[in-house]
Amino acid sequence: MLFNSIPYLILFALTYLIYWNIPQKGRKPLLVVSSLTFYAYFSFPFLFHFLLVILVNYGFSEWMFRKKEKGENFDNVLYTIVILNVLNLAFFKYFYFITDSLYTLTGYPSFKEIAGSWSIFLPLAISFYTFQIIAVQVDIHRGIIEKRMSTVDYFLFILFFPQLIAGPIMRSQDFLPQLDNPTIDPDRMKKGIFLIIGGLFKKVIIAENIAPIISPLYMDPAKFDSFSIFFSVLAFGIQVYCDFSGYTDMARGSANLLGYEIPENFQGPFFSQSFRELWGRWHITLSSWLRDYIYIPLGGSKGSIFRSNINSFITMCLGGLWHGANWAFVLWGAYLGALIWIERSLYLHRGKKKLIPDSFPMAGVIRTVIIFIIFTFSGVFFRAAARGAESLNVAYEIFKGVLTLRNTGDTLNRVDELPTFIALGLMFNWFQYSPFVYEKLKPYQNILLPILSVVILLLLGIFGDGGQDFIYFQF
Repeated sequence: MLFNSIPYLILFALTYLIYWNIPQKGRKPLLVVSSLTFYAYFSFPFLFHFLLVILVNYGFSEWMFRKKEKGENFDNVLYTIVILNVLNLAFFKYFYFITDSLYTLTGYPSFKEIAGSWSIFLPLAISFYTFQIIAVQVDIHRGIIEKRMSTVDYFLFILFFPQLIAGPIMRSQDFLPQLDNPTIDPDRMKKGIFLIIGGLFKKVIIAENIAPIISPLYMDPAKFDSFSIFFSVLAFGIQVYCDFSGYTDMARGSANLLGYEIPENFQGPFFSQSFRELWGRWHITLSSWLRDYIYIPLGGSKGSIFRSNINSFITMCLGGLWHGANWAFVLWGAYLGALIWIERSLYLHRGKKKLIPDSFPMAGVIRTVIIFIIFTFSGVFFRAAARGAESLNVAYEIFKGVLTLRNTGDTLNRVDELPTFIALGLMFNWFQYSPFVYEKLKPYQNILLPILSVVILLLLGIFGDGGQDFIYFQF
């Protein structure tokens, strides 16, 4: 049930109409039912697996609260449920990755035979809900969640359908305080509609038009010229941004219309002037989760600079592996981790002075362009992962094609359209980076909303092709 689909429109419209016309005590159960319907539309069999996961975690949460009230140590309870959640994720998502890696390392045919004897399908949203559930258990242990949650509250926190499939990864403090007092007013409604319209534009008009242009490159990168490869790499960075931030915008807009605020996941990342700043603006809820539940437990920035960099590098590699069961994703995380390591080392080595000082002409623009280009090249590993066992060869050919500056070979069809889509994606980055545009347009929103609604419907009719899955649905 894609956000840009008729079934979602019907489900949301029915939920919205009933939700605001019943007492508060009936609203949370209604949202649970709507969320179950939303997930069941994707996979009815896996709905039972999902419910079992939530029930088991709820039981362990209650167990920790009981031990806490008795003054007993409950570390082992936390370790057990975290391990169970990781094993559940590992079995469904990494079984073939582990057996293939073991076969490659050892050459034992038994590993290949074991993998061939199983048919394992990936439950939808397992990566996102696993991280969210683990955060709940850890927050109970840390005392961040001080009071027991009712069964309905617990289920709704995990199941809330606007953000269920691809986040943002919510924390208890983000959502639980709002559950009993959802609020709606004209400003929140209009903001929600603006977010949905903007998200649809990013997803359908930009991301879904970039995808077919650059797709041939990843089938046979050796046959294309450097010009095509370079702009395809930049365009894929924009595609991922528009696809994922478009989903987040529609999720936030839907939540706004139901009276809730859920976290922003992007804040104009492509206008960052350092990689550390970029990771504070890109997939914010995942970055903060990795910081709080992996980087800090590893030791964080305590100890030597080298140890801190190692902790950061390990965290980024694990973040890459979280995205997919492929060595290309691990290399994606390692690439980004290495960039942060290098940047931090140079920054400290130069006494916290910028490598391009502010006195240099257009220093900020130059830093931004450099960060944008280097970051988008990490997407080579990300996109190449779709080729499975051939992913590393594909990534190698793309980097080779750019670095050799070859002007021979084929030119991608419609490659001349990519700069326009890149510019549109950067425009939306600017909207996020600075609230200036929204604040200036706010007095005119009563006029703009109906106009933009008609425009987006016309554009959907022209450019829409029935809707493609969001990229992060695969995680």
